[in-house]
Amino acid sequence: MSPFSRRDLFRTSAAAATVAAGAGLLPATSAAAAGRPATSVRVMTWNIYKGGHGIGAGNLPHVLDQLVELRPDIYLAVETYGSGEAIREALSRGAGHGRYTGVQITDRPAGKDNLWIFTHLPIAHVYPKPAGGPHITDFNLGGIRVRLADGQQLNAFVTWINYTDPWVGYLIDENAAGVRAGLTPRHTAEQVVAADQRQTAQLREVVDRHLPAMLAGNTDPLVIGGDLNTVPAEDWSATWAAAPNHLGMSYPLTATKVVTDAGFVDTFRAAHPDAGAVEGRTWSPLPTERLITPQRIDMIFARGPVTVEGAQVVDQRMRRHGPGTFYSDHAAVVADLRISR
Repeated sequence: MSPFSRRDLFRTSAAAATVAAGAGLLPATSAAAAGRPATSVRVMTWNIYKGGHGIGAGNLPHVLDQLVELRPDIYLAVETYGSGEAIREALSRGAGHGRYTGVQITDRPAGKDNLWIFTHLPIAHVYPKPAGGPHITDFNLGGIRVRLADGQQLNAFVTWINYTDPWVGYLIDENAAGVRAGLTPRHTAEQVVAADQRQTAQLREVVDRHLPAMLAGNTDPLVIGGDLNTVPAEDWSATWAAAPNHLGMSYPLTATKVVTDAGFVDTFRAAHPDAGAVEGRTWSPLPTERLITPQRIDMIFARGPVTVEGAQVVDQRMRRHGPGTFYSDHAAVVADLRISR
């Protein structure tokens, strides 16, 4: 899927969608009508799997090449695990934006430093660690506020939500295998929904407790992205039961609904509204994960006067790297956004 230019990879004007939620913020359409400036920003999230070493020796340089090729303005990094400085240096050297800053979100020694945020944009504020909740620490959440080219500011948060066993994605896929074989699904709808509840509780804590406390009244536009370890509730609603790889199944999942109910928009689905035609699988590019159903577990959400100009999943090796396994067990997700006053 690489190499790409920004224009070629993300030209989705017919699918562009406006995010118009957030206290005290004007919708993007109103801003445009008033002739106010807008600023474009590329936000990326990617779980690079054990610091880029999960696929094997010699893989990290390929991960770095892919990051440089995609040229994110903001990279919300998951499973950074000791590779933060290498990522910062590679982006600074090759992405064409000048010097990047790496903000270590997870305050643990190298090798246990899960979350980072990398950006070449000026950093106006680094948010304090999440505190006081039963589930979420800086291993799961953190954020910064950056200054865009026209002077307006954007909040950027990275998150990792815990994996659980049994995992909702595998339960759905096992049911799909049963349906395809003409058998009764192995797991009830109640069991599938129950497997989504730890992620629901964690995302509710993020949205209802930590983001308001950390923002402390700031109303600048906000993006949050990362590895949510669950599938989108909307994609698995009854609306998409007839989608080719859903096999008539739907489930009333709740985890990502917590986020969208709080006024956030799923940027990938905003750019690609047909969940049957554009699945956006991010778990997993590895050949060992031969799943029937689409498992889109890595997402970027936005709130405020934000227009989604395009979004894409990157799950193929760069052509110059030759054939082989993709660089991570997760695909990368990139969203091009236009921020209006």
